[in-house]
Amino acid sequence: MIFQTSLGIDIGAHELYLACLKASSRDVHLMAHAVYSLEDGIHGEENSKAISQLIKGFIKENRISPASVFLGIPRSAAILRYLELPLAVKENLRATLGYELEKHVPFTPEEVHFDFQIISEDKSAGRLQLLLVVVKKEALSPVLALSERLGFGVSGVGITATALADYFSWACRKDNVTLRSFVYARGDHIELGLVKDGMLRYSRDLSMNEGRIDVIPKILSKMRLDFPDGDEPLEAVFCGIKRDDPLLEHLNKTEGIAPRPVDLSAAQIPAASLMAAYGLALKGVRKSSTGINLLPPALRKKPSRLKVYALFGLVSLVLLGALAWGGGVYLQRQQTLDRLDGEIKKLAPQLEKFEQIKTEKREIEERIQYLNTLRQGGLPILDTIKELSERIPKSAWVNRFNFSEKGIEISGEAASASQLIRLLEASPMFGDVAFLSAITKSRSGNEQFRIRLSLK
Repeated sequence: MIFQTSLGIDIGAHELYLACLKASSRDVHLMAHAVYSLEDGIHGEENSKAISQLIKGFIKENRISPASVFLGIPRSAAILRYLELPLAVKENLRATLGYELEKHVPFTPEEVHFDFQIISEDKSAGRLQLLLVVVKKEALSPVLALSERLGFGVSGVGITATALADYFSWACRKDNVTLRSFVYARGDHIELGLVKDGMLRYSRDLSMNEGRIDVIPKILSKMRLDFPDGDEPLEAVFCGIKRDDPLLEHLNKTEGIAPRPVDLSAAQIPAASLMAAYGLALKGVRKSSTGINLLPPALRKKPSRLKVYALFGLVSLVLLGALAWGGGVYLQRQQTLDRLDGEIKKLAPQLEKFEQIKTEKREIEERIQYLNTLRQGGLPILDTIKELSERIPKSAWVNRFNFSEKGIEISGEAASASQLIRLLEASPMFGDVAFLSAITKSRSGNEQFRIRLSLK
């Protein structure tokens, strides 16, 4: 992304914020910025046309040709959910979220655009945490219409919360810190967020009239408990709030909270209102910490391959020079390697058969040892089968049951596999209930499942 330019366009309720960045080998530089008033917002063909003219005029006036363009919409237009799911669904995560979307938001998959980002994985517990961002299609349709009207392609659409997370992630790396909370005020809304290790770990949108002097200190205090940084107070960066605001005076008296104004000197922007546009533009010139993109894949601008091809050509020339200089040694070495590869391939079937025999031997030994344990310890297999038959509803059936020292594994079909998890977790006999693979649909319309559980 060296020497590449990127344009961030943050579409507020009544303002349009633009920031254009250019990447260098060491840092990013602000090429141009602007703020325009939007009297009637983005809705309607005439408003969309006027906004596109403002953007095109900004590009022409500043003589920029952005390789990437990212649009942003207000946080209030989106629903954010932090979810915990079985690690087994990772390979088919988007489809799984589509099936279960109505459990987390009051909309069907057909009514929304959504995207997600994995926050963390716990392989020992078999769980993963993720951030889900959902926007109604009717809220995003004016932005998609603007994207089409611009004519030069848009790389992605985000929300102010993820744009601010990208901004603070970039700022945290420069300041050599891993955790930062922020309070961002613009217009009639206040956003609260927390960025940890480059990830947006908390986000909430409040209106200015939502009892902010009482609510915000409570939220920040809870952040400090949920994301402790030793005994240090939680540093809360204030953006767009005046120094004489009563909220700051109140927070200065709140134990464990250390409010401070945002430092915009590194970004070289004149006001905090441009931070989200700056964060959007960062996606095109630096590796983004938040991978949320609400723009449908079919509408995303394809990245230019010109620089890749040029780099490939230079590398090819270097390789050809190296081959010409040391061709003889290389060919001799390659012939030796080919001969050794041939010998290894001859031995491969025998080695594979040997490994298969070892595996079978180990499995037989483990089963013999386990059977001996069953005979000596009298594990309650019949009790386990009885408990399963009582817990599993009549609308579901099990076509495979495996009882071993590693636990119990069942597979089959059910009208709702997720409901089956809750029923098994409610049993006093079972623990560590989790899916072993993603839920799929059978021809009959039921959900096929593979579930692992253990005896308590």
